[in-house]
Amino acid sequence: MKIQVFLRQCFYSPNAQFCDRDRPVWFDKEKIFMNLKRTINPELADLHIIYDSHFGTLHETFLSQEENVEIVNCGTEASSFLKTLEIVEQKKFGDDTIIYFLEDDYLHRENWCEALLEAYSLPIHYVSLYDHLNKYILDGYSNLLARIFITKSIHWRTVPSVCNTYSAKMGQIKEDLDVHKHFSSSSLNGISQDNLKFLRLAEMGRGLVTPLPGYSTHCDRFLSPTIDWTKYI
Repeated sequence: MKIQVFLRQCFYSPNAQFCDRDRPVWFDKEKIFMNLKRTINPELADLHIIYDSHFGTLHETFLSQEENVEIVNCGTEASSFLKTLEIVEQKKFGDDTIIYFLEDDYLHRENWCEALLEAYSLPIHYVSLYDHLNKYILDGYSNLLARIFITKSIHWRTVPSVCNTYSAKMGQIKEDLDVHKHFSSSSLNGISQDNLKFLRLAEMGRGLVTPLPGYSTHCDRFLSPTIDWTKYI
């Protein structure tokens, strides 16, 4: 059974204007998309593209010739995530299907599909491929305790939360659907409350892991550590 990747892509994001945005000098959405196409294993994963046309039409972008693109008109991250949830629900995937919700500013290393599949041999519920740098002791940030797991070729650690790029099996998403919807629909600034969402899921006993080192990075100020990400852009 293949991983079902749901990439949310947009021409422009209002989130880019927030003061805590600190993109790497090499940040480029088209190159990031090409990295995804280059690293995805088509034998293990299908790619679905959800394009938000609110700030620019599809034909203006590098996606104009891509297949399997669904166009929505949302304008915010939270509303586009809610629409993506709706689209995923409509697909009627089996409960064991792995769904990977992916934002358009994540860079991947090779073999991330294989890594994601490995994670689901663990007794956990959610997986992110992003080894979030702020989950470490940095300038006195915090001392987070973690459980460490091993699979065939990867070490994994538990984390309390991740951004709104993550994966879960379809059955788990359906079981927790009200939580996923609530922390987007209750947004006051157009951005899903991803941290609060995963803290709530943790209270419900849901386990969340990320790999050491990461198989992806959010292309912002907290890049996954120990990896030279310039090699992948």
